[in-house]
Amino acid sequence: MKKHVGLIVRVLGTLAALGWIATRIDLGAARAALGRIPIATLALAVALVAANAAVGALRWRVVLRAYGATRLAPLATLVRLYFIAFFYNTYLPGAVAGDVGRAVVTRDAFEGEGATGALAVVLVERALGLFGLFALLAVGLVATRGAVDPGALGWWTVIGGLGSFALVALIPLARTLGPRLPARLAPIAKILARLPALGDGRAFAAAIALSIATQALVALAGWVLLAELAPIDLASSLLIVPLAAATAFLPITVGGAGAREAVYVALCGRLFGMPAADALAASLGLWLAHLIVGAAGGAAQLARRRAVS
Repeated sequence: MKKHVGLIVRVLGTLAALGWIATRIDLGAARAALGRIPIATLALAVALVAANAAVGALRWRVVLRAYGATRLAPLATLVRLYFIAFFYNTYLPGAVAGDVGRAVVTRDAFEGEGATGALAVVLVERALGLFGLFALLAVGLVATRGAVDPGALGWWTVIGGLGSFALVALIPLARTLGPRLPARLAPIAKILARLPALGDGRAFAAAIALSIATQALVALAGWVLLAELAPIDLASSLLIVPLAAATAFLPITVGGAGAREAVYVALCGRLFGMPAADALAASLGLWLAHLIVGAAGGAAQLARRRAVS
């Protein structure tokens, strides 16, 4: 039972969020709004999400190099593995199965740490991705200052930005801090003690920049869909898309489903007076783009299995 508690919580949280949406939004109107999005625009959103995955693979390689990996796979191989991981993260509950898989298949990248070092690199990537989200949200707040009243969103951005910045700043010190943790945190200290040492600060800085780039590509994908349904400029969309994307990090939903749509509906309505059905359609369009890219990753794995067999 303990093993399945997390899954049960995610499923219940997702159902609750979807139920909230279903009881407050005309789903027929949302379906009609989704139909107003041109196929070419959806294709562009898919291409941008796919580019996000490709740049993410490059960031993965850069972080591996920053932590002293001695056996780096070719970038083309990492891109293929990243797309396959994208499939698992998108279609399976938890949004981490693909990341764990990436760590397992690259466990030979480190001589001493093995899978632990590879998993640590993947966790570092996740932290950098969260930092990139809040960095874009901060850019949106600055760019729309005076034109849009963000309300409490500004304070949430400050809190989230400082928290993610502190997390990124502490990552290089994790191995040093592990032995100094209290005794009750011994299991965490043991993991931190086995993390590979950061050996290339420039590569780590490049990974931070690439993290912002990956999130910017998703933000662009969200904006092109929003712009088809409302006169929202790119800077204004940064108040919505990054925060909606951050719901994927929530441990109480399946990949942010339901919570992501709730963010769109609530913020698009309050900030821009956008009809709830249109906001839901824009969110579903972005989700569809992720599903298509994830399906491509699943197809890549099937093709690989057949080639091997």
